[in-house]
Amino acid sequence: MKYSHAMLILLLPLCLGGCEGKSSQSVSPAPTPPQVAKHNVQLEIEKPVFSLSPWKSDGSHMTSVKGRLLIDDLPVANGVLHPSNQTNPIITGKDGSFRLTVDQSLLSDIKLKVASLKQATVSGKSLSGEMEQELQAASATVSVYYPIRIKKVEPSRQDPSQVHVSGQIIPGKGNVVSYFQVDKYRLGGVVKDADGHPVKNAVVWFDRDDGEGFGKSTPTDEEGNYSIYYWPEDEDTHLSVTKGAKRYTLPEGKVFKMPENTSVEIDITLPRKGTVIEDKPPTLFSVTSAGAMYTGVLVGLNLPENIPYTATIPDKHGDFTLTVSKKAWEQKPAFFETTASKFVKERLSWGDTLPANYIHPDEEDPKHIMPVL
Repeated sequence: MKYSHAMLILLLPLCLGGCEGKSSQSVSPAPTPPQVAKHNVQLEIEKPVFSLSPWKSDGSHMTSVKGRLLIDDLPVANGVLHPSNQTNPIITGKDGSFRLTVDQSLLSDIKLKVASLKQATVSGKSLSGEMEQELQAASATVSVYYPIRIKKVEPSRQDPSQVHVSGQIIPGKGNVVSYFQVDKYRLGGVVKDADGHPVKNAVVWFDRDDGEGFGKSTPTDEEGNYSIYYWPEDEDTHLSVTKGAKRYTLPEGKVFKMPENTSVEIDITLPRKGTVIEDKPPTLFSVTSAGAMYTGVLVGLNLPENIPYTATIPDKHGDFTLTVSKKAWEQKPAFFETTASKFVKERLSWGDTLPANYIHPDEEDPKHIMPVL
């Protein structure tokens, strides 16, 4: 963001010759000049960028990176640092060194800031107020992401002011990218009582094989609505509803047959007496519905919200295309990567175009990715 500074010119009256007394004109004080740092502060990270790698059961996806906190090239001992990816603080050693733990299986921007300097020393001496103030402003970032390669940039045939940027996500050796695709389907509906009134705070349960692979819905709201996201399998499903300490079930020996590869709406009416739900309409009514939960990696440009662009869903090779104004692209914007989870009513496929407002990086997502050559 650019700021303009106005210069204030004060015209002071001059007393010439026989001028007597003081001028009644008030004079405003000159603006305070910006404070110039007097110390060279360095919050150094030995390796600030990591390529994302798969989670491993032996914990080898966890690594540590070295760093140092210095002022005027002298180590700051006993400084307290706060990393955004963990609750425990990091204390700098006598030589100003520290280690930061990095999970290479998660897309992330890990921000490191100076949290406290109460016990900090430099060459065995306490810090001056100026030193503390300048050290408190120090920060560093460690990023974990898939490298991105630009394959080509070409003008749009429809609009010469736009360019199509063809890029590719580059996974590490042996890494399988979790590309954006169907992860789960939605199962939802309404729970009502025998008089047709919505039932609040009821929970719908689904389980297979007498308890294995179970799931439970959100508690029903004021309108009796519930939902759960699941992956349907070609197995018989047991359905039940709990309200407080009471549990309603289908008749003994009855199961619900889930359809595959689709979302489902199931409306349930609880019995006036007893706890058995009659397993036919209108007390148990189900229809397939549109939509699915999509989850996976998406790529976007780190641009102000007022600059529109579109991005395609990366395919199984990591290829994607961004369409953006030529002027914005010439500013060399950084990329971001995010693992998005969204319920979408329409069907999506690799290569489909998404509007820019569809994808946004989370606070911890890497947002300053520059393409590799």
